[in-house]
Amino acid sequence: TPNKLIDIGHPIKMDDKKLLKITDQNGNVKEVEIVTYLTLHSNNKKYLIYTDNIEDGEGNVNLYTSEVIEKSDGSIELAGIDDDAVWTELQGIMDELAKGA
Repeated sequence: TPNKLIDIGHPIKMDDKKLLKITDQNGNVKEVEIVTYLTLHSNNKKYLIYTDNIEDGEGNVNLYTSEVIEKSDGSIELAGIDDDAVWTELQGIMDELAKGA
């Protein structure tokens, strides 16, 4: 579900790739590559765009985006996007990133 939170660890840099280990709500740990980290001016919230480098049936690499929530204890969580206007804005950014790849 889009509102589930995902805990993320500290980025690991390998060969110019920034890798991140995330733990989903079921406790599964997965390594993903950070594509970009940004703040939207429209709402001043932070977002992470990342990939698992898995291709879909058409040869496109899957991209994901989540809101970054900084908790008071210093940890970070990723949350789903439930605002349609924000999702549309982020989709446009992901489309531009995909064109540049």
